Amino acid sequence: MRYVRFSAFLVLLALFAVSPLFAEDLELTSDKMRYESESGDFWADGNVKVTRGTIMATSKTADGNMNRQVFTMKGGVHVFGAWQNDKVDMKGQTLSGVFAEPQEYIFDGGVKGFWGSRQVDADMLRMKGDYFWGTKLRRYADTKEGYVLVCDALEGKLENGAISEFTAAGNVYFLSTPKQGDPTEIRGSKAVYSKARGTLVVSGGVTAVQAARSLKSETLIFFPDRNRVEATGKPQLIFKTGGSK
Repeated sequence: MRYVRFSAFLVLLALFAVSPLFAEDLELTSDKMRYESESGDFWADGNVKVTRGTIMATSKTADGNMNRQVFTMKGGVHVFGAWQNDKVDMKGQTLSGVFAEPQEYIFDGGVKGFWGSRQVDADMLRMKGDYFWGTKLRRYADTKEGYVLVCDALEGKLENGAISEFTAAGNVYFLSTPKQGDPTEIRGSKAVYSKARGTLVVSGGVTAVQAARSLKSETLIFFPDRNRVEATGKPQLIFKTGGSK
């Protein structure tokens, strides 16, 4: 059974963490705007648009405080344009963040869209410093890498812009569709990835299906570099014969 690397996952959150959209020099326009220099509070209402380089974000309203370095965009938030030569088109209801270290960004209210070859559909995405979270991940797909991930909750950590570890919990579903070979479906209650150990451990009533083979166990351990699978906890391997239905 083939394992697909997860190094690209949640890069869309990195888009908000390091994107020039939230760099110092940006342009904010709206139908109405108010700024109080003493308190640092600002409000923007109607056709709000933030532009920086090739990335843009629009919403119905926005508010924040320059002194505390916080902001919130509300109502039909749409982030689009291009970043690192990839087309971006993401939609949600609220985008908020903190400019001060550690920087924090939250995209909430049914986040859906794409960035390059990656597609996402989730209730919420959050990033703070090197840590990230996601809730009700209905679909994360990478058509270039050839995999789909679904789970109720996700949390993890980045190192040098790449995922070093993550934990996916609740109704975990993983589909691998390699360019060569049969698709592989894996289901379980929890999945833990560690780049340092080179493993993805899936536990809790695990099932893995590939072509005419299916495997059931309490725990599966994937070794990405060797494409090897180890099953523990009363594993059961089933081969379908020509007469099986």
